[in-house]
Amino acid sequence: MSKLADVPAMSRSRRPLLIFLMTASLLLAYPELGLAGSWKFEFDARDDPSLTYSQDGKIIFLLSCGHAFALHAKYPGTPKTSGSASIEISNASARMTLRGEFEEPTADDQTTFVQWDLGFARQDPELYGKRWDKVSSRLLDLIAKADPLTIASGHQRYEIPRVDVPGWRRPIEKCGRGP
Repeated sequence: MSKLADVPAMSRSRRPLLIFLMTASLLLAYPELGLAGSWKFEFDARDDPSLTYSQDGKIIFLLSCGHAFALHAKYPGTPKTSGSASIEISNASARMTLRGEFEEPTADDQTTFVQWDLGFARQDPELYGKRWDKVSSRLLDLIAKADPLTIASGHQRYEIPRVDVPGWRRPIEKCGRGP
């Protein structure tokens, strides 16, 4: 005779409820466990690279290189519809403040912050020069070593898990270098 047959019917009927309550408790204690997010690295039709993190089908972090080097992120606080903004990106050992501007989210994303060309002006002779290389390397190191990557503004923050797609860094490092 099976051991399940020895368990009273009332105990067996409570098992699904117990499993549900344990799962719900874990998700409340560790909300990042319930996130349905994923990293993706791809090239567009012009062979320009982009690294995205999506959650529930919406992009919340995007690093891309095309006509410009762009970083888009979901603003961690209450976003405005326009104007200047700044966020701090950090991992366990490094942090970096990025100054950009608010942007309106689209149907495909939840990003409400954008920074172009790592804050360099398009006419700046340092754009894609030695100083730009240092800033770019620092940002890419921070992202590559993050586990998790924290996006913050003031006391508001959220975390994104470690980048788990291979081969993303080198193509993005080549941004502005031509073919």
